[in-house]
Amino acid sequence: MKALFKDLKKGEIRLIPENLDDIWHLYNVIEEGDLIRSVTFRTDEQKDDKIRSKKAEKKRMKLGIRVEKISFHEFSDRLRVHGTIEEGPQDLGSYHTLNIDAEKMDKLSIIKSEWKHHQLERIEEAVKQRLQSILIFVSLDEDKATIAILRQSGIQFITDIESKRSGKMYESKEIEHEYYGEIISVLKTFKKKESPLIVLGSGFAREHFVKYGKIKEPELFENCIGHGTGQSGMNGIHEALKTGIVEQITKNNRVSLETQFIEKLFEEIKKDGLATYGETEVKDALSKGAVKRLLISDILIRNENGEKLLKQARKTGSKFTIINTMHEAGKKFDGIGGIAALLRFKI
Repeated sequence: MKALFKDLKKGEIRLIPENLDDIWHLYNVIEEGDLIRSVTFRTDEQKDDKIRSKKAEKKRMKLGIRVEKISFHEFSDRLRVHGTIEEGPQDLGSYHTLNIDAEKMDKLSIIKSEWKHHQLERIEEAVKQRLQSILIFVSLDEDKATIAILRQSGIQFITDIESKRSGKMYESKEIEHEYYGEIISVLKTFKKKESPLIVLGSGFAREHFVKYGKIKEPELFENCIGHGTGQSGMNGIHEALKTGIVEQITKNNRVSLETQFIEKLFEEIKKDGLATYGETEVKDALSKGAVKRLLISDILIRNENGEKLLKQARKTGSKFTIINTMHEAGKKFDGIGGIAALLRFKI
């Protein structure tokens, strides 16, 4: 995210979203009642109704939209902001939808009556992570390889590649190298030079692939880390996230960090340890100063009770993490109500 302008007295922050992660951050910041200014396309106003009734050309213009609804299209690089036109050259009071697209990188102003603390923190985080490289996974065995990208918004599945091995062909080096070549071909499309590459899997397939890649494409495998997992495919990627391997590469990645907090939460719940969940239980723990870290879902944070819990956490010196419910661990967390706490002491 690129920050251009900030005037909190007037409630305005101007930004340029540059990637899917930025779109995800904006989805968690923009809310009903905000005024969003951005360039968009709308049918040009015509005085002659007959002319307008025909398929008129859409013109690029700057509009201010009072937000009524916002939706995030996962992995489409697009955020849809729907509301009434409050500022602009025409059609004031009419409805319009702004499509905020990371690829277009248009300027965007967000005007709020009051910026919440966690919203400002999220904007700051997005700006800091502007130059952070994405991380690419290859999770494979002898039969299939899964390629995925870890973003701040979640794990983006790219493709599965079959090895096409069977019977006597299983030991064929030619078939093996063809398999590895297809994987490398996909990596070339998505991997930037500075992007870390993590190769996962059990058995020898992982080691053979890394060895082959370093010989054939040394630059592509320069930032490569091999890591053994009991499973391959997407299951292997989720397994690696739980072990904290990603934290060795990028300590600030939200998905990995959130996954580890949630795994810790469930461990403590299982042994009746330093954890509690449920709105009533968490409120009680906060009131007693027992909360070390508050965990709250991105769904609950959007209502009044969620904001009250964050304010109470800050007053008692508790840290907090907003959990994205789109990734696997986040869905698991949402399943217990989306509100929990890791405790300083048992209550």
